[in-house]
Amino acid sequence: MKHLLLLFIYILPIFALAQDNKIEKEDRIKLEEMPESVSLFLKENLPENIKKVRYYYETDGQKKSYEAKFKYERYNFSVEFNKDGNLEDVEITAKKNELIKLVYDNIEAHLEQNHERFRIEKIQAQYLSKDGDAKNTFYRSINFRKLQPDNYELIVATKDKGKLEKFEMLFDEMGIFEEQRKIIRNSYDYLLF
Repeated sequence: MKHLLLLFIYILPIFALAQDNKIEKEDRIKLEEMPESVSLFLKENLPENIKKVRYYYETDGQKKSYEAKFKYERYNFSVEFNKDGNLEDVEITAKKNELIKLVYDNIEAHLEQNHERFRIEKIQAQYLSKDGDAKNTFYRSINFRKLQPDNYELIVATKDKGKLEKFEMLFDEMGIFEEQRKIIRNSYDYLLF
């Protein structure tokens, strides 16, 4: 019993650390491989003039999901559904000059306070599916130029004390920091065959 308790004490920090890391893996799939509710929702709600539609099954170490990615009005969209086929969020790639100045200033202030050097690699406006109202969430995202997102999700490369790291950071609609996960690259994802 004592050995089991010691084993548990040693393993517990590993689980806690894993929750702060993002190890993402995407596999491309066909629309027919998605849950029926997802494919039906997409067929009914995607605008007609979208381009480059692709479908994915994704795991990130904590959860499994389905994702549709496409280009609409020159913007990259990502529509994510949980494993049960319920809409989780819609993310749209944005540029820093498209953010409200106060929002970007708050994000930049947080990064300057917490990192010696940083580079923002990607900004996504995030529209969350609230109260299970998938159609409203999708409508808000398609009209993103007029409607403020719920959050901003950033990919940020940092350098602190000579150590390079990459993080996925979440900021609220005002640019206030909420959480981050370290991005772990799987070396086998980048092997050339």
